[in-house]
Amino acid sequence: AIPSTTRRPGSELKNMPASGARGRLRQAYLLFGTRVACQSTRLVWAPLLIYISKELNLGHKEQGQILSSFSFGYLFTQVLGGMAADRYGGKPVQTLSLVASALGMLLIPVVVDYGYWALCSVYFVMGVCQGPQHPGYNAMAAIWFRASERGWVSSIGEAGPVCGTLLALLIAPRMAADFGWRTAFTVFGMLCTLWSIIWQHYAYSNPSEMPSEDETDEEEGRDVLTAAVSTLSQNLVNVVASQVPNSLQVTHPAAKRVVSSSNLHHKDSQQSKKKIDDPESPKADPVLKTVARGPNKFPFAFFTFVPVWGVIGQHMIFNTTRYFFADWTAIYYNENFGRKPEESGILLTMPFITGAVVQMAISGVEGPLIKSGFTPAQVRKLMGSLGFAITAICLLLMTSTNSEYSFCFWLSLLEASLACHACGYKANYMDLTTRYQGIFMGTGNTIASVCTFGMPLAVAAALEVWKNWKGILLCLTVINAVGIIINQKFTVVKELHVAEI
Repeated sequence: AIPSTTRRPGSELKNMPASGARGRLRQAYLLFGTRVACQSTRLVWAPLLIYISKELNLGHKEQGQILSSFSFGYLFTQVLGGMAADRYGGKPVQTLSLVASALGMLLIPVVVDYGYWALCSVYFVMGVCQGPQHPGYNAMAAIWFRASERGWVSSIGEAGPVCGTLLALLIAPRMAADFGWRTAFTVFGMLCTLWSIIWQHYAYSNPSEMPSEDETDEEEGRDVLTAAVSTLSQNLVNVVASQVPNSLQVTHPAAKRVVSSSNLHHKDSQQSKKKIDDPESPKADPVLKTVARGPNKFPFAFFTFVPVWGVIGQHMIFNTTRYFFADWTAIYYNENFGRKPEESGILLTMPFITGAVVQMAISGVEGPLIKSGFTPAQVRKLMGSLGFAITAICLLLMTSTNSEYSFCFWLSLLEASLACHACGYKANYMDLTTRYQGIFMGTGNTIASVCTFGMPLAVAAALEVWKNWKGILLCLTVINAVGIIINQKFTVVKELHVAEI
């Protein structure tokens, strides 16, 4: 739990049980960790592919096919995974993703002796099993968190892939250079296995499944996850706590909760005076007490709403940009500047460090903007358009840079701008539906993953024809400019209802 000394000035004490604010906060960090684990096992391939390519004598075509094999597998299970998450809960589908990712990492050093297609096959199966992870995450987040907390939990969740990418690019190249690339895969597999055990023990699909914890249990340290974070990195907790919405503020388990009856009466009276449209008001912004089971069949009518496709279109543009740099940056530095992965440590990691820091800062933006007079729809449009606009400018400037350091600077600014989408289209996924959240995210991520699958193949083909990267960067610039138009024209914030047949 967050220490009371770290709460924002003026925030009220929330006497909520473990299944309330503390439970939601714990689930947020568990979801974050799961996204870190899945993303790091997915993107550890990018820097290690250089070493594998030298050993197996692979060219651009083969590299593109390996990188796209994960996304090809990813396409097949996101909708089914989303339906499963809506019906059975987000925890089991994410457990599958974690276990399969761990096994895939541990298998790579064994199957590489069978050749290039064996690598593609393992990466493909990893993609199949990781497909349900993102829909499962959104299904849990939409149930566990209030509307006013969704921008925050979306930012926390999106910080996970950024930190996972950072972990993969920071540790894997150095480990491969010192101990061999096989060791790097094995270590990441063992770490993912460890997190799978933690996740299985502490995560719950919805609040009704979470057992209550009494005060004695809290003082004895049953809140293991938060206690560990507090012990290992109190400064990081302080930074994160400063961004936590008031509705998630909780006191430290060891702190005494002695509040005078007059203070309690004052708080109750102040709470009763809140307007119903106040985003911090529990009446206007409830936590779901019961969760409706997901639909028995695919809700085709839901996908006739234009705003649904506005969100999916923005997701496609984001994926194309994000995974171009995640997959190809190490190869770009190697081919354009002669930098080996182990020599490009700061160049590879600085953009993602910047992205992670900005991602955490963005998590505290939505609440103050709404309180200052912005509507949720205006926040979604502002943050989304800002993300696409800065990304387009950075891409354009990259085409004329001849220095690895200036390229790193623009890439760092680009990664920072991508963080804006956590309060843009990514939060908008949860705005439009709760009942179909898993299916919505599964379908949207499947369609967006078509871009992620096709992008490595398209980049490899373009490099064969153009023999340089400039044309690719210009294409991405135009795509992000289109994203601004989609964001402004089609973003709405309201629950879309479909009549059940």
